Amino acid sequence: MLFAILSIILIASGCGSGGGSGRYTIPDEVPSSGTGTGGTGGTGGTGETSVESLIASGWEDFKYGAFSSAINKYNQALTTVSITDAQKIEAYNGLGWALTKSTGAESGYSAFSQAAKVNNESRVGLAASLIQRGQKDSFAQALKLLEEVGLRETSTTFSATHPIGVSNAEAHAMLAWCYFWTGDPTRAATQITFARSIEQSNDSSVTQIYNSLVAMGLTFNN
Repeated sequence: MLFAILSIILIASGCGSGGGSGRYTIPDEVPSSGTGTGGTGGTGGTGETSVESLIASGWEDFKYGAFSSAINKYNQALTTVSITDAQKIEAYNGLGWALTKSTGAESGYSAFSQAAKVNNESRVGLAASLIQRGQKDSFAQALKLLEEVGLRETSTTFSATHPIGVSNAEAHAMLAWCYFWTGDPTRAATQITFARSIEQSNDSSVTQIYNSLVAMGLTFNN
């Protein structure tokens, strides 16, 4: 169980098979104190002025692994008086993923919670945060979030707008894990079989979750 949860944590942090950006340092990255999860603080150092520019620049930094700089920009956007509700969602989503990549899935929980009602990337991020807790009620909450993305149907493809590093196969594998631990092995088998059909690498996070489910007794109807 712990091994599979670790695999899901690695998916969220960009170390799974979904093309996560990893951690790179760009020359102008300067770690700042603006790393809070609630969208406050961290106003120094950026040359951007508009909310839209701050968010766009934050994703550029994110893409290159400059997570502390991205966190700073998202926080600055969130403290801007003129920010719209839609921009808040975008900024909280970016902040959640930057914190997750920087210090782990749990650190993005608060920011993801602000955006998950309407943003699918934040729903997936929040689900990963909940799964990390390893508790049945958390699995149930994560399952609900992933179903809200539409993943209950294997015909639904999760395609992130931003380079968060979570693949469609990984998202369905996360849902399989949640189904198993909330007492629905049939749907768990369907989801993990589908995930494996599109991600067959033996060292992928999807395969690690599959192997853990099989070891814990998941069976398949041929």
